[in-house]
Amino acid sequence: MGAEESKGGNYGLMGATSVESNMNKQATAARPWSLLHMCSLEQWKNGHAEAAGFSETSMTCSGAVFKDCSPTFCMNRQGIININKSSSVFSFRRKNKFTKMAEHFEYNHIPAQLSSIQNFHVKSVLCYHDQTVILHLVRNMMTQFGIINLSDNKFIGVFGKQSVEFVNEALRGQISPDGNYCILKIPSIRNDNASTYVYQMYDLKSREMLHEISLAFHHSLFAFDPRFTSSRIAATSFQKGEDNSLSLVQTSNWEVLATNSRLDDTRWTLHPTLKDLFYSKDGNLIFAVMVTDGCHCRERKARRYPPIDISVYIFNSDNAQTLRCVQYSRYTCGTHSCPVNFLPVFSNCGSRMAIVLNEADSNVDHLQIYKLPTMGSLQNRCRVKIMQAFTPDMIPKLPLPARLIHFLQYQPEYG
Repeated sequence: MGAEESKGGNYGLMGATSVESNMNKQATAARPWSLLHMCSLEQWKNGHAEAAGFSETSMTCSGAVFKDCSPTFCMNRQGIININKSSSVFSFRRKNKFTKMAEHFEYNHIPAQLSSIQNFHVKSVLCYHDQTVILHLVRNMMTQFGIINLSDNKFIGVFGKQSVEFVNEALRGQISPDGNYCILKIPSIRNDNASTYVYQMYDLKSREMLHEISLAFHHSLFAFDPRFTSSRIAATSFQKGEDNSLSLVQTSNWEVLATNSRLDDTRWTLHPTLKDLFYSKDGNLIFAVMVTDGCHCRERKARRYPPIDISVYIFNSDNAQTLRCVQYSRYTCGTHSCPVNFLPVFSNCGSRMAIVLNEADSNVDHLQIYKLPTMGSLQNRCRVKIMQAFTPDMIPKLPLPARLIHFLQYQPEYG
């Protein structure tokens, strides 16, 4: 399924009210994976996003990965504003290495005594969930990780101290849905470890490592299943000899529950084209995003070259079986540009997916909305319908028990 399906579904001239009416009508009658709507990015920002049930309007970002943004944290979407570098406070640092994102967190969220006396420096945002942010910190040429609570701007502490300094590109992390745990993928530094990378699971309250496992492939990616507090993840290339695979894994003992040995049916290895792995809001679908290999910065600016090809593979999260592949093209760089430029976003109800694409005969950035299958229990299907009828800010005001409010906000087990 790709951009060629857009020809019959252009509703870009509609006003926001017409878009909402047509979207509800279309979504009721359409089959899963059908194209529901198409518009320009400008129209998306000017009301089409809200009318279609989406909160996210920032679909492009000029930031560069590990300079302005990180793979999981967009400076544009999170509203991080660059500090004025003409200030004398920056004179003691080499400005070409001091990134906008590190600049913001180091001078707004790290206590002064840690930066000045204990010599802590921020390298990047590793991951975040709700109001919790995990930072990649460096002290005396050694990597460790810091926890920040943004709700009260409190620095919680550090954990995972390493004996060497890692580059940002070598690290990946994710906080569990309940906010109590974190899994990090880092290079192995143990002499007796033949693997180049390991997964380490940490308790964020005690900041102690719970367990570790060596990885068969350095490019393995993972994501927590939102239906479980912290006990299950999806991981790519997790098993030996299964370079192009998707596995469902129990985190308590790293037991593999199910495996799909062919994540991408066009390649023999996922490196370096696999860019991200994540679940749908309800946890019933898994998405793996593959991007054309190589730097395409020149293509993004001049458009004298072909755009990059993006493939979004979708899987059943109960058995890891392939359900669909959505393919489209985009004038951006999958290696250096912020992932916001090519990753899909999801509606408030979780049943619609929006992507930005480019067509060969147009200079306009088009946005398309597809209907996703509604899976799982009757309770989950009712949630989708309720979320389509109410905006996210209205949900907490509904005369419902707190547990049901949490369920509607996609946090049923840990609200």
